[in-house]
Amino acid sequence: MKALTRLAPLAVLVAAPAVAEAPSPQQIRTFLAEYGTCIAKREPELAHRAVLGEASFHYDSPEGKRLRQRECMDAALLRNSSDGFTGRLRMRLDDDTYRGVIAEALIAKGGVALDPARLPAIAALDYNEPRPLRTTDRDGKPIPEDRLERQRAAIARRTEAIALGRLGECTVRTAPVPARTVLATQIDTPAELQALNALGQTLGQCIKAGETVSLDRISVRGALATAYYRLSQAKPSGAIQ
Repeated sequence: MKALTRLAPLAVLVAAPAVAEAPSPQQIRTFLAEYGTCIAKREPELAHRAVLGEASFHYDSPEGKRLRQRECMDAALLRNSSDGFTGRLRMRLDDDTYRGVIAEALIAKGGVALDPARLPAIAALDYNEPRPLRTTDRDGKPIPEDRLERQRAAIARRTEAIALGRLGECTVRTAPVPARTVLATQIDTPAELQALNALGQTLGQCIKAGETVSLDRISVRGALATAYYRLSQAKPSGAIQ
């Protein structure tokens, strides 16, 4: 049985002092759109590599620091314990969410247009599979249950992210023009909702039997943007330019 849509959180909110407040969906989307535009402008090559999965968003990496640079993140709004932002809103967003808005900004900035005639010759995109569950450490000792749970949670998040990525790819391959129409609409507008609704049947057809995918406007739009950009950059052989 397929499960198409159930409203998912737009961001992962973490415990915060009373001075911090939960962001509204509109605040999150505005923040993300401005972030994506900023990174695409300031770091075009790195932005390109990030969308293709060739650059790390990890805070400790040089690339991650550039992708999470303060100049592109409104510190007045964002509060994130991982990098010390101390704004009035507190939220933590996953890498695929950042990747989606960067992809959309690159598409808009470069006027990217995917030729539907090329799609059949482009091989299926690759996705980073989650690491298998490790039950013993390097010394062969059993890993405590709390650490196993963290591993399981990470595997579940990555598995759902892959499902969403493949959903975006399938949708773009099946309906490239309607998918591009979604990306041409302004966020939080009736036009956006109408364009997304027009893709409803395609989205449903692209979800595999037995698979459950949590969808909201950010996740769907991000998945479409990432797939659209990656496919536009792929050679007919399937190799990335």
